[in-house]
Amino acid sequence: MKKISAKKKTGEKTLKKAAKKSERKKRVNESVPRKKELLDFIKTAKSPRNIKDVLERFKLSKSHRMAVKRVLREMAVSGDIQKVRNKYMLPDTGGSVSGIIQVKKDFGFLLNDRGDDVFLGKNTVRNLLDGDEIDVYVKRSFKGGMEGVLKKVISRVKTPVMCRVKKFGPFFHGYPAGRDEPAIKLDPGGYILEHGDIVLVKVEEGAGELRGNVISRLEGTDNKEVLKKFILEANDIHGEFSSEVLDEAEKIKTDKSGISGRYDMREETVITIDPFDAKDYDDAVSLEKKDGIYNLGVHIADVTAFLKENTKMDAEAYARGLSTYLPAEVIPMLPEKLSNNICSLVEGEDRLVFSVFMKINGKGEVESYEIKESVIRNSFRMTYEQAQEVIKGNKKDCPEKISGMLVLMDELKNILRKNLIAGGMIDFSLGEPVLILSGDNEVIDVKRKEGLDSYKLVEYFMIYANICAADFIAEKGTRGMFRTHPKPDSKDLDDFNRFAAALGMDVYFEKGTNREFQKIFETIKAHKMRYFAEKRLLRAMQLAKYSEKNPSHFGLGLERYTHFTSPIRRYADVIVHRIIKRYLGIEGYALNADKLREAAMHISSREAKSEKAENDIFRLYVLFFLRDRLGETADIFISRLTKNGMVVEFLDYPVDGFISFESLGDDYYIFDEERQMISGKRTKKIFRLGDRISAIIVSIKPETLKIELEISG
Repeated sequence: MKKISAKKKTGEKTLKKAAKKSERKKRVNESVPRKKELLDFIKTAKSPRNIKDVLERFKLSKSHRMAVKRVLREMAVSGDIQKVRNKYMLPDTGGSVSGIIQVKKDFGFLLNDRGDDVFLGKNTVRNLLDGDEIDVYVKRSFKGGMEGVLKKVISRVKTPVMCRVKKFGPFFHGYPAGRDEPAIKLDPGGYILEHGDIVLVKVEEGAGELRGNVISRLEGTDNKEVLKKFILEANDIHGEFSSEVLDEAEKIKTDKSGISGRYDMREETVITIDPFDAKDYDDAVSLEKKDGIYNLGVHIADVTAFLKENTKMDAEAYARGLSTYLPAEVIPMLPEKLSNNICSLVEGEDRLVFSVFMKINGKGEVESYEIKESVIRNSFRMTYEQAQEVIKGNKKDCPEKISGMLVLMDELKNILRKNLIAGGMIDFSLGEPVLILSGDNEVIDVKRKEGLDSYKLVEYFMIYANICAADFIAEKGTRGMFRTHPKPDSKDLDDFNRFAAALGMDVYFEKGTNREFQKIFETIKAHKMRYFAEKRLLRAMQLAKYSEKNPSHFGLGLERYTHFTSPIRRYADVIVHRIIKRYLGIEGYALNADKLREAAMHISSREAKSEKAENDIFRLYVLFFLRDRLGETADIFISRLTKNGMVVEFLDYPVDGFISFESLGDDYYIFDEERQMISGKRTKKIFRLGDRISAIIVSIKPETLKIELEISG
């Protein structure tokens, strides 16, 4: 008789074991109640039911738990039933709201066309992805605010999801970056995956679970350019234009024929003020004062004179939504021939513009305005720094006519600011972090840019032009493209109150009104931790977005607002120009409510992706800069406490890091959420929100954008 090797016997046992497991799983699945049976059970129940109730009702063992849970999840996703706090019930018969979800780790907001974004709690977002389109019921939460409860998932996010790979047995699952759920069962495609890999995944709804196809894997985690490209790809941002789009751009005529019939401003004094390294100039201003009235002209590049509907170039601009700004690089919305050439308001060249002419009195009130197509010739191109010198009285090397206009602009700026603040505008002057780059674009320092008065010259004039554009559209009809800003959520206000108290600041939100924001902003200006407090105050506000309706702008304290002034870099402004030209009888743009609603949500979504990419790549550059400081001690302060550790911010650099409780090896620490502190069980050592401490930089992981620290000493 032929001997059977031990190896072969083991293989046969493994096959038999797998077969038994498969048969057992098949029996479990076959014995699970059908969806109709489960629905009938939930219908007749007097109160919401959990999985344990289902098992008892259908006399099933614990081995059926996962199979039952999978079916119930399918029913919840399709909207047949509703899941609330691990219990199942029939869907609410009240109205629902649909929109795109924006996930913030363990909570989120539903971006919708009704106005205020809807808060979504941890249980609702648990199985959702950033960018999913969903339907929710809106209910009053335990804290008194409005909260959404999932009705159904309409469609999964269409852009790739960046995931960290985890291996369980023979299967690979992806977890969205920075989150512990949901799990996405991965199809590796042609990639050989390993535990810990970072991948981009195209997600689809499977049978009771999320499934995803791996479309890219991060390789070369020590290469900044590779990581940058991966972040851009994860946010569906692409630099190159197709040959068809470039061909269309090259065929655009740039002769003088477009000037005919336009209001001619070429002999008037018109100037631009921009950053010294600006690549495109899409706004210019003119100003004179007569009989106590300021005649302000805001002249915007007339992009729609060249960017026509139903072209490949227009479709690409819409898909991009806006330009993305990176260190020493711009990924433009429009091909360079438009953005840096025929639409750019360069000095000494004739350019087509769409102008808002305003008559403003000494109180900063617009007595009248007119919007018309014009042609200008930029008289003088200035930088913010040059303008600042003239305002300060140093008029050397500046023509008298230009310096006189700048002084008048500064005078009007102060009037407009006073009027806007009286109306409720919250005037943040947060110093933006900037990278100081070497000749080969390596970071040599990171600083905070202090705002110049000259920035406000242009900013307030642009705000007034946007107000007039919004007023014009609102007076003509009920639909348009507006810039909206919801009121702050009570949860965010409570978080700021705790943060301010921890820093010893004598400020407190009661209702979160514009006046409260203004008062708190002025109060914290004198505090030594001003920058961090202003940053946290900004976080207490919701994100602005676009809407075809006009539900007001909280941050500016305005009933009507839109974006009119940057069509080279924002597609929303292109739509606004087309709408106004339709009402002026210049173009035949179709005002379709559904089309405008879809465009508003799309552009808002693209804006969120672009900002995420900009922020992540900025952080990536900072991390590569800080790698030379591994092992060094840094001064930090505790900006947030979690159940796992402390989020800390560097005092010298605009970046945060993390100190885990596990790294505090001297004791077992207990987190007190109410008092925002942790305390050692044995040593009684206490760390509070706002404490300033020293810590050692122990780990920098550019691929996950994380910095880990340990308390020194």
